[in-house]
Amino acid sequence: AKSTAEMLDERGHNDDQTSSAEKELQSNAFNQIAQILLEAGYFRARIATLSEFDKAVGGLCWCITSSGVNVDVDILFTENATIGEKVQLSEKIISVMRSMRCPHPLQANQIQGSDW
Repeated sequence: AKSTAEMLDERGHNDDQTSSAEKELQSNAFNQIAQILLEAGYFRARIATLSEFDKAVGGLCWCITSSGVNVDVDILFTENATIGEKVQLSEKIISVMRSMRCPHPLQANQIQGSDW
């Protein structure tokens, strides 16, 4: 999968256009993630007052827990976490996803930084 920056480079955007184009790509990517979470049964993705991070991470934790796969990591999700808590939780999620043999090369900084 290509990063947002790689997709923008392919489209030939200059620095003046990148900001709004990247925001649009990020928004579209998050909307796709939220739709997939809703289709899977994670209805908290509909709550307008939750941040994108809280929706995505809450959904990932819910999916991991609902999968029935035995994971040896505490992935307790707390809304409105501090930056440090977000980083720790993102790293735990990546560790669990790798142990579950997730085929996508997701990194903790992408989750914590909302780089969809």
